Amino acid sequence: MRHGLVLLTAALLGGCAGVGGGVQRAPDQAPQIVGPSVTRNTTPLEPAFQCMGAALRQRIPAKPKIGVGQVRDYTGKFSELDGGSAITQGGSLMTMSALGKLRGAVRVFERFDTTVPEWELGLLGKRYLGDEKVHAVNNNGDVQQVPWKPYTGGTVVETDYFIVGGITELNYTITSGGVRAEINQMGPSARSFIANVAVDLRLVDSKSLEVLETVSLQKQVVGREVSLSVFEFFSDVLVDVEVGGKHLEPLQLAVRTTLEQAVLELLSPMAGVDPQQCIEYRPENLKLAPGSSLKLDGAASILAAPKAGTAGGAGAASRPESADTAVAPAPAASAPAVSTPVAPLLPQTGRPDIGGGEGQFGPRGIGPEASRRPRDGSAP
Repeated sequence: MRHGLVLLTAALLGGCAGVGGGVQRAPDQAPQIVGPSVTRNTTPLEPAFQCMGAALRQRIPAKPKIGVGQVRDYTGKFSELDGGSAITQGGSLMTMSALGKLRGAVRVFERFDTTVPEWELGLLGKRYLGDEKVHAVNNNGDVQQVPWKPYTGGTVVETDYFIVGGITELNYTITSGGVRAEINQMGPSARSFIANVAVDLRLVDSKSLEVLETVSLQKQVVGREVSLSVFEFFSDVLVDVEVGGKHLEPLQLAVRTTLEQAVLELLSPMAGVDPQQCIEYRPENLKLAPGSSLKLDGAASILAAPKAGTAGGAGAASRPESADTAVAPAPAASAPAVSTPVAPLLPQTGRPDIGGGEGQFGPRGIGPEASRRPRDGSAP
Protein backbone atom coordinates (compact mmCIF):
# COMPACT_ATOMS: atom_id res chain seq x y z
CA MET A 1 0.00 0.00 0.00
CA ARG A 2 2.82 2.39 0.86
CA HIS A 3 4.43 1.64 -2.48
CA GLY A 4 1.15 2.43 -4.26
CA LEU A 5 0.85 5.68 -2.32
CA VAL A 6 4.36 6.67 -3.42
CA LEU A 7 3.49 5.98 -7.05
CA LEU A 8 0.28 8.01 -6.79
CA THR A 9 2.14 10.95 -5.25
CA ALA A 10 4.82 10.78 -7.94
CA ALA A 11 2.14 10.81 -10.66
CA LEU A 12 0.44 13.86 -9.15
CA LEU A 13 3.72 15.73 -8.80
CA GLY A 14 4.67 14.80 -12.36
CA GLY A 15 1.40 16.24 -13.62
CA CYS A 16 2.00 19.47 -11.75
CA ALA A 17 5.56 19.64 -13.08
CA GLY A 18 4.18 19.41 -16.61
CA VAL A 19 2.43 22.74 -16.09
CA GLY A 20 5.80 24.52 -16.06
CA GLY A 21 7.86 25.65 -19.04
CA GLY A 22 6.61 28.20 -21.51
CA VAL A 23 8.20 31.11 -23.34
CA GLN A 24 11.02 33.15 -21.82
CA ARG A 25 10.67 36.80 -22.88
CA ALA A 26 14.13 37.84 -21.67
CA PRO A 27 17.15 36.04 -20.17
CA ASP A 28 16.49 37.44 -16.69
CA GLN A 29 12.77 36.58 -16.70
CA ALA A 30 11.00 33.41 -15.72
CA PRO A 31 9.29 31.45 -18.52
CA GLN A 32 5.71 32.49 -19.21
CA ILE A 33 3.04 29.94 -19.96
CA VAL A 34 1.32 30.54 -23.30
CA GLY A 35 -2.15 29.11 -23.64
CA PRO A 36 -4.31 28.29 -26.66
CA SER A 37 -4.51 30.53 -29.71
CA VAL A 38 -7.00 33.36 -30.16
CA THR A 39 -10.18 32.39 -32.01
CA ARG A 40 -13.37 34.06 -33.12
CA ASN A 41 -15.91 34.38 -30.34
CA THR A 42 -18.61 32.19 -31.83
CA THR A 43 -21.97 31.11 -30.45
CA PRO A 44 -24.39 28.28 -31.31
CA LEU A 45 -26.37 30.77 -33.45
CA GLU A 46 -23.72 31.48 -36.11
CA PRO A 47 -25.61 30.11 -39.17
CA ALA A 48 -28.79 31.95 -38.14
CA PHE A 49 -27.15 35.29 -38.91
CA GLN A 50 -26.33 34.24 -42.45
CA CYS A 51 -29.93 33.12 -42.93
CA MET A 52 -31.33 36.38 -41.54
CA GLY A 53 -28.81 38.46 -43.48
CA ALA A 54 -29.86 36.78 -46.74
CA ALA A 55 -33.54 37.49 -45.98
CA LEU A 56 -32.80 41.14 -45.18
CA ARG A 57 -30.75 41.66 -48.35
CA GLN A 58 -33.48 40.12 -50.44
CA ARG A 59 -36.25 42.20 -48.90
CA ILE A 60 -34.53 45.53 -48.20
CA PRO A 61 -31.63 46.10 -50.62
CA ALA A 62 -31.28 49.69 -49.34
CA LYS A 63 -29.97 48.36 -45.97
CA PRO A 64 -31.68 49.76 -42.85
CA LYS A 65 -29.54 52.15 -40.80
CA ILE A 66 -29.42 50.99 -37.18
CA GLY A 67 -27.78 52.32 -34.03
CA VAL A 68 -27.34 50.68 -30.62
CA GLY A 69 -27.89 52.58 -27.40
CA GLN A 70 -27.63 51.40 -23.81
CA VAL A 71 -28.02 47.67 -23.24
CA ARG A 72 -27.26 47.66 -19.53
CA ASP A 73 -27.08 45.19 -16.69
CA TYR A 74 -30.23 45.73 -14.64
CA THR A 75 -29.87 42.64 -12.43
CA GLY A 76 -27.99 44.43 -9.68
CA LYS A 77 -26.18 41.19 -8.81
CA PHE A 78 -22.72 41.44 -7.24
CA SER A 79 -20.11 38.71 -7.26
CA GLU A 80 -17.95 38.54 -4.15
CA LEU A 81 -15.69 36.01 -5.86
CA ASP A 82 -14.93 38.34 -8.77
CA GLY A 83 -15.17 41.53 -6.72
CA GLY A 84 -17.61 43.20 -9.12
CA SER A 85 -20.74 42.73 -11.15
CA ALA A 86 -21.80 39.16 -11.77
CA ILE A 87 -23.09 40.00 -15.26
CA THR A 88 -21.13 41.56 -18.11
CA GLN A 89 -21.43 45.31 -18.52
CA GLY A 90 -20.83 44.99 -22.26
CA GLY A 91 -24.38 44.29 -23.44
CA SER A 92 -24.25 47.13 -25.97
CA LEU A 93 -20.99 45.86 -27.42
CA MET A 94 -22.39 42.33 -27.75
CA THR A 95 -25.47 43.70 -29.51
CA MET A 96 -23.34 45.65 -32.00
CA SER A 97 -21.24 42.56 -32.66
CA ALA A 98 -24.44 40.63 -33.33
CA LEU A 99 -25.48 43.18 -35.96
CA GLY A 100 -22.03 42.87 -37.51
CA LYS A 101 -22.60 39.13 -38.00
CA LEU A 102 -25.32 39.98 -40.52
CA ARG A 103 -22.46 40.64 -42.96
CA GLY A 104 -23.56 44.02 -44.25
CA ALA A 105 -27.30 43.34 -44.49
CA VAL A 106 -27.79 46.40 -42.25
CA ARG A 107 -25.71 49.55 -41.74
CA VAL A 108 -24.58 50.00 -38.15
CA PHE A 109 -23.89 53.53 -36.87
CA GLU A 110 -22.08 54.41 -33.67
CA ARG A 111 -24.39 55.81 -31.03
CA PHE A 112 -22.95 54.19 -27.90
CA ASP A 113 -19.61 55.99 -27.53
CA THR A 114 -19.35 59.27 -29.43
CA THR A 115 -16.54 60.72 -27.27
CA VAL A 116 -13.95 60.94 -30.07
CA PRO A 117 -16.20 62.50 -32.77
CA GLU A 118 -17.60 65.01 -30.26
CA TRP A 119 -14.05 65.95 -29.22
CA GLU A 120 -13.01 66.38 -32.85
CA LEU A 121 -16.14 68.36 -33.60
CA GLY A 122 -15.19 70.75 -30.81
CA LEU A 123 -11.77 71.27 -32.36
CA LEU A 124 -13.37 71.65 -35.78
CA GLY A 125 -15.47 74.55 -34.50
CA LYS A 126 -12.35 76.21 -33.14
CA ARG A 127 -10.53 75.72 -36.47
CA TYR A 128 -7.93 73.50 -34.83
CA LEU A 129 -8.74 70.29 -36.70
CA GLY A 130 -7.11 69.51 -40.03
CA ASP A 131 -6.92 66.62 -42.47
CA GLU A 132 -3.31 67.24 -43.63
CA LYS A 133 -4.58 69.18 -46.64
CA VAL A 134 -4.83 72.86 -47.57
CA HIS A 135 -8.34 74.19 -48.16
CA ALA A 136 -9.52 77.29 -49.98
CA VAL A 137 -11.88 79.39 -47.84
CA ASN A 138 -13.82 82.35 -49.23
CA ASN A 139 -13.88 85.10 -46.62
CA ASN A 140 -16.01 87.95 -48.01
CA GLY A 141 -14.54 87.55 -51.48
CA ASP A 142 -11.03 87.05 -50.19
CA VAL A 143 -10.00 83.45 -50.90
CA GLN A 144 -7.53 82.18 -48.32
CA GLN A 145 -5.54 78.95 -48.20
CA VAL A 146 -5.91 77.50 -44.72
CA PRO A 147 -4.60 74.30 -43.05
CA TRP A 148 -7.70 73.76 -40.93
CA LYS A 149 -10.69 71.87 -42.25
CA PRO A 150 -13.87 73.84 -42.98
CA TYR A 151 -17.10 72.27 -41.79
CA THR A 152 -20.49 72.91 -43.31
CA GLY A 153 -22.45 70.28 -41.37
CA GLY A 154 -24.54 67.32 -42.42
CA THR A 155 -21.83 64.67 -42.53
CA VAL A 156 -23.31 62.59 -39.68
CA VAL A 157 -25.94 60.24 -41.10
CA GLU A 158 -29.20 59.72 -39.26
CA THR A 159 -30.42 56.23 -38.39
CA ASP A 160 -33.73 54.59 -39.21
CA TYR A 161 -33.91 52.55 -35.99
CA PHE A 162 -32.01 51.95 -32.79
CA ILE A 163 -31.86 49.08 -30.31
CA VAL A 164 -31.89 49.54 -26.54
CA GLY A 165 -32.67 47.34 -23.57
CA GLY A 166 -30.88 45.42 -20.89
CA ILE A 167 -29.99 42.22 -19.09
CA THR A 168 -32.85 41.93 -16.65
CA GLU A 169 -32.55 38.59 -14.84
CA LEU A 170 -29.91 36.45 -13.21
CA ASN A 171 -31.40 33.67 -11.10
CA TYR A 172 -28.97 31.40 -9.30
CA THR A 173 -29.72 27.74 -8.68
CA ILE A 174 -33.17 27.45 -10.18
CA THR A 175 -32.81 23.77 -9.53
CA SER A 176 -29.98 21.65 -8.15
CA GLY A 177 -29.37 18.06 -7.26
CA GLY A 178 -26.71 15.53 -6.50
CA VAL A 179 -25.78 12.13 -5.18
CA ARG A 180 -23.01 10.88 -2.91
CA ALA A 181 -22.21 7.29 -2.01
CA GLU A 182 -19.59 6.49 0.64
CA ILE A 183 -18.32 3.40 2.37
CA ASN A 184 -15.87 4.10 5.15
CA GLN A 185 -15.59 7.69 3.93
CA MET A 186 -14.66 6.54 0.42
CA GLY A 187 -16.81 6.91 -2.67
CA PRO A 188 -17.98 9.04 -5.60
CA SER A 189 -20.24 12.08 -5.68
CA ALA A 190 -21.96 14.08 -8.39
CA ARG A 191 -23.74 17.43 -8.31
CA SER A 192 -25.55 19.57 -10.85
CA PHE A 193 -27.30 22.93 -10.82
CA ILE A 194 -29.15 25.20 -13.24
CA ALA A 195 -29.28 29.01 -13.27
CA ASN A 196 -30.75 31.35 -15.87
CA VAL A 197 -30.32 34.78 -17.44
CA ALA A 198 -32.85 36.92 -19.30
CA VAL A 199 -32.65 39.94 -21.61
CA ASP A 200 -35.20 42.47 -22.84
CA LEU A 201 -34.54 44.43 -26.03
CA ARG A 202 -36.66 46.81 -28.09
CA LEU A 203 -36.45 48.25 -31.59
CA VAL A 204 -37.29 51.96 -31.73
CA ASP A 205 -38.08 54.23 -34.70
CA SER A 206 -35.42 56.97 -34.63
CA LYS A 207 -37.79 59.66 -35.93
CA SER A 208 -40.98 59.06 -33.98
CA LEU A 209 -39.42 57.15 -31.03
CA GLU A 210 -42.21 54.62 -31.40
CA VAL A 211 -41.33 51.21 -30.00
CA LEU A 212 -41.82 48.98 -33.03
CA GLU A 213 -40.85 45.62 -31.61
CA THR A 214 -39.95 44.11 -28.23
CA VAL A 215 -38.47 40.78 -27.28
CA SER A 216 -37.90 39.06 -23.93
CA LEU A 217 -35.76 35.91 -23.88
CA GLN A 218 -34.17 33.73 -21.23
CA LYS A 219 -31.52 31.02 -21.27
CA GLN A 220 -30.62 28.41 -18.69
CA VAL A 221 -27.01 27.92 -17.60
CA VAL A 222 -25.94 24.41 -16.60
CA GLY A 223 -23.17 23.31 -14.25
CA ARG A 224 -21.97 19.82 -13.30
CA GLU A 225 -19.42 18.53 -10.79
CA VAL A 226 -18.14 14.99 -10.14
CA SER A 227 -15.58 13.81 -7.59
CA LEU A 228 -14.11 10.72 -5.98
CA SER A 229 -12.65 10.80 -2.47
CA VAL A 230 -10.50 8.36 -0.49
CA PHE A 231 -9.91 8.91 3.23
CA GLU A 232 -8.11 6.18 5.14
CA PHE A 233 -5.62 5.49 7.95
CA PHE A 234 -2.74 3.12 7.28
CA SER A 235 -1.12 2.48 10.67
CA ASP A 236 0.02 5.97 11.69
CA VAL A 237 -0.32 7.38 8.15
CA LEU A 238 -3.42 9.32 7.07
CA VAL A 239 -4.24 9.20 3.36
CA ASP A 240 -6.77 11.72 1.98
CA VAL A 241 -7.08 11.81 -1.81
CA GLU A 242 -9.82 13.57 -3.76
CA VAL A 243 -10.07 13.86 -7.52
CA GLY A 244 -12.83 15.35 -9.64
CA GLY A 245 -13.89 17.78 -12.28
CA LYS A 246 -16.20 20.73 -12.59
CA HIS A 247 -17.84 21.92 -15.80
CA LEU A 248 -19.80 25.15 -15.95
CA GLU A 249 -21.36 26.71 -19.02
CA PRO A 250 -19.84 30.21 -19.37
CA LEU A 251 -22.32 32.67 -17.93
CA GLN A 252 -21.27 35.58 -20.11
CA LEU A 253 -21.44 33.40 -23.23
CA ALA A 254 -25.02 32.60 -22.27
CA VAL A 255 -25.72 36.34 -22.08
CA ARG A 256 -24.13 36.91 -25.50
CA THR A 257 -26.11 34.07 -27.07
CA THR A 258 -29.38 35.34 -25.62
CA LEU A 259 -28.68 38.87 -26.88
CA GLU A 260 -27.87 37.51 -30.33
CA GLN A 261 -31.16 35.63 -30.55
CA ALA A 262 -32.98 38.75 -29.33
CA VAL A 263 -31.42 40.76 -32.18
CA LEU A 264 -32.49 38.12 -34.70
CA GLU A 265 -36.05 38.17 -33.40
CA LEU A 266 -36.18 41.99 -33.44
CA LEU A 267 -35.17 42.06 -37.10
CA SER A 268 -37.30 39.14 -38.28
CA PRO A 269 -40.43 41.25 -39.03
CA MET A 270 -38.22 43.62 -41.03
CA ALA A 271 -36.91 40.64 -43.00
CA GLY A 272 -40.44 39.31 -43.44
CA VAL A 273 -39.73 35.89 -41.97
CA ASP A 274 -40.65 33.91 -38.90
CA PRO A 275 -37.51 33.90 -36.73
CA GLN A 276 -37.85 30.15 -36.24
CA GLN A 277 -37.09 29.73 -39.95
CA CYS A 278 -33.56 30.98 -39.29
CA ILE A 279 -32.87 30.28 -35.63
CA GLU A 280 -31.54 26.86 -34.77
CA TYR A 281 -29.59 26.48 -31.54
CA ARG A 282 -26.75 24.05 -32.29
CA PRO A 283 -23.84 23.82 -29.81
CA GLU A 284 -21.63 22.22 -32.49
CA ASN A 285 -21.64 25.60 -34.27
CA LEU A 286 -19.11 26.73 -31.68
CA LYS A 287 -16.46 24.64 -33.44
CA LEU A 288 -14.00 26.39 -35.72
CA ALA A 289 -12.52 24.82 -38.81
CA PRO A 290 -8.76 24.19 -38.28
CA GLY A 291 -6.75 27.22 -39.32
CA SER A 292 -9.74 29.17 -40.59
CA SER A 293 -12.89 30.92 -39.52
CA LEU A 294 -16.11 29.17 -38.63
CA LYS A 295 -17.34 26.86 -41.37
CA LEU A 296 -21.03 27.44 -42.04
CA ASP A 297 -23.27 24.95 -43.76
CA GLY A 298 -24.42 26.37 -47.08
CA ALA A 299 -22.32 29.50 -46.66
CA ALA A 300 -21.72 31.58 -49.76
CA SER A 301 -18.18 32.28 -50.82
CA ILE A 302 -16.99 35.72 -49.78
CA LEU A 303 -14.18 35.75 -52.32
CA ALA A 304 -14.61 38.31 -55.04
CA ALA A 305 -15.73 36.97 -58.40
CA PRO A 306 -13.63 37.93 -61.43
CA LYS A 307 -14.68 41.25 -62.89
CA ALA A 308 -16.49 41.37 -66.20
CA GLY A 309 -14.12 41.12 -69.14
CA THR A 310 -11.29 39.53 -67.14
CA ALA A 311 -10.16 35.96 -67.10
CA GLY A 312 -11.14 33.96 -64.06
CA GLY A 313 -8.26 31.50 -64.28
CA ALA A 314 -4.68 31.84 -63.17
CA GLY A 315 -3.71 35.40 -62.50
CA ALA A 316 -7.17 36.48 -61.36
CA ALA A 317 -6.64 37.89 -57.90
CA SER A 318 -8.87 36.73 -55.06
CA ARG A 319 -9.66 39.21 -52.35
CA PRO A 320 -12.23 39.41 -49.54
CA GLU A 321 -15.37 40.99 -50.86
CA SER A 322 -16.98 43.93 -49.13
CA ALA A 323 -20.29 43.64 -47.39
CA ASP A 324 -21.93 45.74 -50.13
CA THR A 325 -20.99 43.29 -52.88
CA ALA A 326 -21.06 39.99 -50.98
CA VAL A 327 -22.54 37.13 -52.93
CA ALA A 328 -25.91 36.22 -51.48
CA PRO A 329 -26.44 32.56 -50.58
CA ALA A 330 -28.35 30.49 -53.08
CA PRO A 331 -32.03 30.28 -52.18
CA ALA A 332 -31.86 26.50 -51.97
CA ALA A 333 -28.93 26.63 -49.57
CA SER A 334 -29.84 29.11 -46.88
CA ALA A 335 -32.41 31.68 -47.98
CA PRO A 336 -35.48 31.21 -45.80
CA ALA A 337 -38.82 30.44 -47.35
CA VAL A 338 -41.14 33.36 -46.66
CA SER A 339 -44.33 31.72 -45.50
CA THR A 340 -45.98 34.82 -44.07
CA PRO A 341 -47.14 38.00 -45.84
CA VAL A 342 -44.46 40.67 -45.92
CA ALA A 343 -45.16 44.28 -45.08
CA PRO A 344 -44.75 46.91 -47.82
CA LEU A 345 -42.16 49.65 -47.63
CA LEU A 346 -43.39 52.98 -46.38
CA PRO A 347 -43.91 55.51 -49.21
CA GLN A 348 -41.15 58.05 -49.87
CA THR A 349 -38.92 56.79 -47.04
CA GLY A 350 -38.24 53.28 -48.31
CA ARG A 351 -38.33 52.06 -44.70
CA PRO A 352 -40.12 48.79 -43.98
CA ASP A 353 -43.49 49.02 -42.31
CA ILE A 354 -43.01 46.55 -39.47
CA GLY A 355 -46.01 47.72 -37.51
CA GLY A 356 -49.41 46.25 -38.32
CA GLY A 357 -50.48 44.26 -41.32
CA GLU A 358 -52.07 40.87 -41.32
CA GLY A 359 -49.71 38.12 -40.33
CA GLN A 360 -46.97 40.45 -39.09
CA PHE A 361 -45.24 39.61 -35.87
CA GLY A 362 -45.89 41.96 -32.99
CA PRO A 363 -44.29 42.53 -29.59
CA ARG A 364 -43.09 39.29 -28.06
CA GLY A 365 -44.84 37.95 -24.99
CA ILE A 366 -43.91 35.14 -22.67
CA GLY A 367 -44.38 31.49 -23.49
CA PRO A 368 -43.18 28.90 -25.97
CA GLU A 369 -45.18 30.35 -28.86
CA ALA A 370 -44.59 34.01 -28.01
CA SER A 371 -41.97 34.59 -30.70
CA ARG A 372 -44.44 33.48 -33.38
CA ARG A 373 -47.55 35.21 -32.11
CA PRO A 374 -49.16 37.54 -34.70
CA ARG A 375 -49.63 41.18 -33.72
CA ASP A 376 -53.42 40.88 -33.64
CA GLY A 377 -53.16 38.25 -30.89
CA SER A 378 -54.79 35.48 -32.88
CA ALA A 379 -53.49 31.95 -32.80
CA PRO A 380 -50.37 31.39 -34.90
